[in-house]
Amino acid sequence: MSSSAYSKPLPPGAGNSIKANIMFMVDKSLSMWWSSSDKGRQMRINPFTDVVPRGDGKYITASVENNGFGLWNPYQNDIHLDPNFFGNYAAANAWQRNNTLNLKSPLNMEVRRVQNDDYLYILQDKTHEKANGYTLMSISTKVPVYRNGNLNTGNHSKNANRFFARSSGVRNGDLTGLRQHNQTKDKKGFSALVFNSKPSMDLYEDKILVISKEAWRVINLSNTNGHLNTDSSYNNGLNYDVTTRVCSKDEPMNLLFDDAIDIVKEGSKIYVYSKDGSNGLILKQEVDNNLCPTGNLYTQWNKSSNYDQTCGEGRGQSIAVRNNTIFTTGYNLGKVCKYSHSNSTIRLDKSIGTKDAYTPNAAGNPEVYIEKPMGISIGSGNSTETQRIYVASFGRNEVIIFNQSDLGYVDHFGDPGVSKWQGAIDSISNVLQDSTINQQANFGIGYWGPSGNAKFNGFKGLNGNLSNNNPRFDSPVWHEGNNPGAYISVGINPNGAQQILQKFSEDNIKLLNSTNGYGLRKLIEYYWLYNDGGGIVNPIIDNLDCQINATIIIGDGLFQPPQTNIDPPKIAQTLFDTKGHLTFTVGYGDTFLNSQSAIDDFINIAKKGGTHEENNGVVTKRGYYNAKTPTDLKNVINEIVQTIVAKQYSFSSPSISSNVRNAGELYQGKFQNRQNKEWIGSVIKTNLNEDGTALSSDQSWDFSEEIQTPSNRKLWTAIPGNTDINNFIQSNVNSISNFYTATGNILGDYHRKTIGSNNLTNAIRCKNSSGVVDGILDEEKGLIKFVRGEDYFDYDGDCDLTEPRKRIDDEGNLKKAYVADFYNSELSVIGSPSASTASVAQNTESYFRQQNNYGTFAKNNANRAKVVYGAANNGILHAINQETGKELWGFVPPLVIPSLPKVITPSLNQADGGGSTPLFLLDGSPVVHDTYFKNPVTNIEGWHTLLMVPYGRGGAGFSTIDVTDTNKPLHLYSILNDPISEQILRVDHNANLFKYNYASSRFNITNFNEVQTAENNVGSSNACNASGNTSCYRSNVWSLSLDFDASIDYKIYANGRDVTTSTTIANINGIYKFTFNQSYKYDASGNSASDSINITQTGSLDSAGQDYDYRYLGETWGSPRVFRMPNNGAGDNNILDDEYVAVLTGGYGNGSPLIGSNVYVIDWLTGKVKKEIKIEDKGYDSNSRNDITNSIPSSPIVINADAANSNYSGAIVYVNDLEGKITKINLTNMDQTPEYDPNTNTFSTQRKPVNLYDKYTMFDTMASSEINNRYMFHSMDAGIGVVTKKLWLFGGTGNFMNLDDQQVNLQKVNNVMFGIKDYSFPNFGTASNTQSPDNFLKCNNTTNDITGASCPDIGDRGWYVELDKQKKVVNEPTLKGNIVYYPLYRPANYFDPLRPNFITTLNQSCGGGNAYICAVDGECGSNKSNKIGNINQGEQCLYVGTGILSKIVAFGLNLYANISGESTNADKTDIVIIESISENVQAYRSSWRDNY
Repeated sequence: MSSSAYSKPLPPGAGNSIKANIMFMVDKSLSMWWSSSDKGRQMRINPFTDVVPRGDGKYITASVENNGFGLWNPYQNDIHLDPNFFGNYAAANAWQRNNTLNLKSPLNMEVRRVQNDDYLYILQDKTHEKANGYTLMSISTKVPVYRNGNLNTGNHSKNANRFFARSSGVRNGDLTGLRQHNQTKDKKGFSALVFNSKPSMDLYEDKILVISKEAWRVINLSNTNGHLNTDSSYNNGLNYDVTTRVCSKDEPMNLLFDDAIDIVKEGSKIYVYSKDGSNGLILKQEVDNNLCPTGNLYTQWNKSSNYDQTCGEGRGQSIAVRNNTIFTTGYNLGKVCKYSHSNSTIRLDKSIGTKDAYTPNAAGNPEVYIEKPMGISIGSGNSTETQRIYVASFGRNEVIIFNQSDLGYVDHFGDPGVSKWQGAIDSISNVLQDSTINQQANFGIGYWGPSGNAKFNGFKGLNGNLSNNNPRFDSPVWHEGNNPGAYISVGINPNGAQQILQKFSEDNIKLLNSTNGYGLRKLIEYYWLYNDGGGIVNPIIDNLDCQINATIIIGDGLFQPPQTNIDPPKIAQTLFDTKGHLTFTVGYGDTFLNSQSAIDDFINIAKKGGTHEENNGVVTKRGYYNAKTPTDLKNVINEIVQTIVAKQYSFSSPSISSNVRNAGELYQGKFQNRQNKEWIGSVIKTNLNEDGTALSSDQSWDFSEEIQTPSNRKLWTAIPGNTDINNFIQSNVNSISNFYTATGNILGDYHRKTIGSNNLTNAIRCKNSSGVVDGILDEEKGLIKFVRGEDYFDYDGDCDLTEPRKRIDDEGNLKKAYVADFYNSELSVIGSPSASTASVAQNTESYFRQQNNYGTFAKNNANRAKVVYGAANNGILHAINQETGKELWGFVPPLVIPSLPKVITPSLNQADGGGSTPLFLLDGSPVVHDTYFKNPVTNIEGWHTLLMVPYGRGGAGFSTIDVTDTNKPLHLYSILNDPISEQILRVDHNANLFKYNYASSRFNITNFNEVQTAENNVGSSNACNASGNTSCYRSNVWSLSLDFDASIDYKIYANGRDVTTSTTIANINGIYKFTFNQSYKYDASGNSASDSINITQTGSLDSAGQDYDYRYLGETWGSPRVFRMPNNGAGDNNILDDEYVAVLTGGYGNGSPLIGSNVYVIDWLTGKVKKEIKIEDKGYDSNSRNDITNSIPSSPIVINADAANSNYSGAIVYVNDLEGKITKINLTNMDQTPEYDPNTNTFSTQRKPVNLYDKYTMFDTMASSEINNRYMFHSMDAGIGVVTKKLWLFGGTGNFMNLDDQQVNLQKVNNVMFGIKDYSFPNFGTASNTQSPDNFLKCNNTTNDITGASCPDIGDRGWYVELDKQKKVVNEPTLKGNIVYYPLYRPANYFDPLRPNFITTLNQSCGGGNAYICAVDGECGSNKSNKIGNINQGEQCLYVGTGILSKIVAFGLNLYANISGESTNADKTDIVIIESISENVQAYRSSWRDNY
């Protein structure tokens, strides 16, 4: 039996809507640094921290933690076996396994040959050990090592290493900045001297220069022995052949040289060059022959022009100098830079590097891919080698070779693949960045490894103390500082995904030896069984069987000690038996997969955890997964998460996503979910009866039954030189496949002739089927066939991959099954041109139509067939004949095609049949507008009908096509912002693909200069203050180097709160000084939990893409509105030269800072950005306590002169955003506006100037998850009040992503319905005189008003109704007459303040909650719900069924709404139909909306 998988949720409220709780438990043992391949394990290739030349054409690498060294033939990509290099065992396994050698975390490495022995000098980070500082060690590479990891025995082994110690000629007076640690010893038994602060280190001839902030120290080495000390010369600390000298204790100067240095001789002088990593400053200092500074620091260099701005902060030995040329590496930005200098000026000559951990480097590639570069060295050997540089690319497990002259790529070595650790981070991130997953699950993460001393005892609150009711889920009481081997990093909570991503960005997790099963067990046990005393820390709702709680364990080896393998199965079974908790396991990498014992252990855990079953060795239910590579892990993690969230839904009857009414006809987009298969969809046309009711028996047609066979369908996309409406066919696979990988997605090898490397035997199940080959050539064609409707993934298991897909309905009939789901897309019915030409007002679009012969266009197209347009989630915009239900054609937007590879999931190819992953591919609502322009494809100028379809949850993009001739549509342009690959993609009218790159910068607390200082001070005082002399820094002032650019948009978050607006930034001598409104702490010693500070910036766009700057566009959930805007702005009265624009909100940002909090004004004809209007993303302050990351998923309200009967041309725009603000935008020709006095209801004679694109925040609902959880996901409605004659805006709040308020303090859920007046309309008006927008304090609370007694006065801004029992507004309201109708949802489990113990005693429900419709007087806010039906006792509004309602559509006398559960309508339970309130009032609302 195949496993379940979903990539999109059922409609919230359908069946069980309780979100799943998922905890990742990630192995952080040292072997996670290895690559996933056997090659990486055998060669001990781990992330390289440094590389140095041996001088003979061979190169020595140092690896992270204690993972040893390698001697390489660089151009053969091969470990070089040399009997004089660790006894012919080049990987130096002993340096990993033999803990008595005390090797740990090499930062810098140098090599020196003494008497035919190569000595390595290693500066190492031991801050996470008892030594709590930094040590210097010498290593003899001549000491042999056995393959089992042991040193050769005897006295010879005692010469393996030496610490820098008292025996290194250190006299009592020279101990500045040092302390002896008697528990850290070398093989001879000498105790290490520990540097209290982090030093830099470099070797020059026979001297080692070590600079810490306390001392500029020179170690003179012996000419006869390369070690840092020798036992033969040690004589009671008096006589040495190794001597140490302290040259300077000038701390300010030393601090400029304590990160990365290189010593070079230029002419007759010796210089030390420095790259100061905390601020990126490049410096130069002359030294004497003893390497002591002479003269003054080259002060001319200490200026902002010498900052390494392009490469940014370095880590490790990030500078190398040759012939007055400086080479640097930038760890965070993935860059290598080349500078030249003369006198006091340095100049950037070249930089290279595209930040990428996965794309292979190869000669001839236009890009060089670098990830986290660290050490850099000048080549050594022959004349060719001396002209090259070597860079250790930590994040790619490789060393990259460049030419010095032009930084041209030469070659690389290492590269068995990125580390398993990097793969795990990327795989989890991939899931967490999916907004559809975040709607279905809450996430947390913990780490397990060598320690059995694991614990979880809650989270700290805002005051730093334990809090179970208001916890900071990313601030555990038991943290990494308590035990770096096992701890919870982020607890499961609604914001867990973003918190985990922020933790990942800090990039400061230490990996340690071994995988302790007992520690894993205790961590899982402490967390899931934590007693929070009725708080919200423990995510489990007791006795709620339908809630899915799961742990995903990721590990790469056997449990150590082996006997601890009995512990994880114990807790897995206990949690499954007592809590229904599920445990999934993932065996990761070749090392794991080559160990049957490890596999058996993980299978046993999954079996005990209720997820894995086998029958005679055949897997019948999968809970254990193999992941050989990071790519496999990404697919596996995604599949497991989809499996978990799929389990939470009861598979109920078909649900409906949208509807359209037209001349007494009801159109419904429908779908039915399926496991591991594309969801089934259709459009149903039903004729309405005279009284507006709908009966199932009155169905006119079903699109899924009327659709043609796959081979007879007409599907098309944008292909260069081919505008045929049936070009989405196999013969065009070369053109179509160019789009598959445009955003970096990779096609999986689903069908094969032979078993591939992933060892999926079912891949060859259909090996004899026509077209099946090894590799992905068949998948490239197969995706085309699948979209057309063929059974390429073999759903029915018969291996006929070309037959049309079929399904069996509830009556046992065989039905067509190649129409996908219409989920969120509203349907549009478009017939003959019918826009108005009646207006004589010259400021209207109606007048423009008159002047440009629109009437003739309408007449010539009077017989154009009516077409139903709707977007389905297999990526097709369908054009359906309104009369017959036949498909005219289907359009596959070219920038949807890059997402198609994600439907391929090879593991779903099971013995009984295949499967695929259903996705959101095309989910937006199409918008149509008749437009006068010259079509660039046909070169015909005149009237055209253009259609734009946003991608909705399918992505941050849209496509526009010309549908004037319904039988010959034409592609005009497509746009996609892909924030993952950080590029904007565009396809023009000739189907040419363009890519415009940009780079985001992300900073966290570890990037601040003070953190570097605190790290350097580990070992000294741990007092938390702002002195800069301790290992714990606490202050409200922090500094950052010029990697940051204050001129570029940025967002600052501290402990998850947006503090951008409350933070001041000053550039002081090239250093950015951040002054926060409170103090934050970083504890480098780990003795206490540190705060988090995160900064996000989106970098500049390629110059070629400046006209298409959609970097901040989120998922396009909203629909655009199209109108003509004055091309010259204020005072432009010539409507005939106005421009067509589309106003599109920024979309849903999925919690990503900067994304979606804007409005785009788009050139309707080309897709170019005319203007991006930023909408304020409020910061956190003690009053508002706004902690919501803003974006605008709703559609705008656009009121032009045609709708408003006003004097302006263009339009006034209103947008409401996620954090509850309403912003008014001027896109008119107004040049001035009067001020309005609400108390007298009059406009003043004083006027203020108005400009195009002006905006102000008109109203604020004061949303905050800490106070009321008032999110605004949905659009508003608008209309002119019958009594007040003012423009009213109607909206409501509710967290659409957490409808059931899981892990939310229910007493802090207070949603509202509201109506507010725009006093100034039709004028633009001005912001409130108080400089802060109006809020509900200026509105009447009409919650309990049913008579109108609380009707707002003239001076009141409006009214609001507080919703009880956690009710939420779940779609935009509908104004009909003077009554506003709100669709509401009430969770099955809610808090009733009249019965405060109710929530704890309630029989918890798995149902989707109840659906209600509230009818409210538009101007008074009084509740009129009793006029639309009988109200249940204790309720505010009319109960209409179970589940969630769609937008309510008013037609005739009735109201219609789709429902995700079952309605109370007995004749047709998939729709709500009720009679509206009869009102004899002015109808205004529909006029503005019908214009769009």
